Amino acid sequence: MPTYYFNLKKCHDPEFCEFSRDHPDLLTALADAQGTARVVEQRLRQRGLRDLHGSLDIEDERHSPVARILLADLVRHVS
Repeated sequence: MPTYYFNLKKCHDPEFCEFSRDHPDLLTALADAQGTARVVEQRLRQRGLRDLHGSLDIEDERHSPVARILLADLVRHVS
């Protein structure tokens, strides 16, 4: 099963700055990243940060970027 690396750029939460998870495919990794990004966004809002910048980057086993989720886009979709 492939390993995907998640890197939170402009990290405000050490738990989510960089971690990896095994997923059967990129689609499953993207779904997991979306959920993780929402958790990060909620935690930042709880700390009073409203203008969110940064991204959650998804990399393959070679650490090559394969996708990016912008935190600002999540805020627009949730609001």
